[in-house]
Amino acid sequence: MPEDPHRPAISPSELRLQGLRRAQNLGDEAASWGFDWPTVDGALAKVDEEIAEVRAELAHPSPSLERVRAELGDLLFAVVNVARHLNLDAQSALDEASDTFERRITSVRAQATEAGHRPEDLSLDELEAFWRNAKAAAGLDSPKSSDL
Repeated sequence: MPEDPHRPAISPSELRLQGLRRAQNLGDEAASWGFDWPTVDGALAKVDEEIAEVRAELAHPSPSLERVRAELGDLLFAVVNVARHLNLDAQSALDEASDTFERRITSVRAQATEAGHRPEDLSLDELEAFWRNAKAAAGLDSPKSSDL
């Protein structure tokens, strides 16, 4: 029996997958037909394009949150495609990054408390100093605050 061309690209059970895994599965499905960039460079270019579109939406005098949300979704999907091209699981990568952030922010809170402060009462510069300490303690000292 021929395959139904109108069937969903993913099964109903896959609809319940976490967003990044679902995106990765959809990308895999499209790639199995040859609908994919030949190299990771194409996927990275798409990330750059989507970042530009987010910036463009935010540059409007009254940005539409619906449009921004849609562009952010496109950006996330594009990032998943980069991971897919590198044979990395995007969900696992995000889980690891979230775990790292959680450890660091917990350290920031502990450092603030040990110094007799509540984190919410500190300046961004003070919080960033604690953040750098947390990274240094993990062997990742870097002066950049952009490593959040």
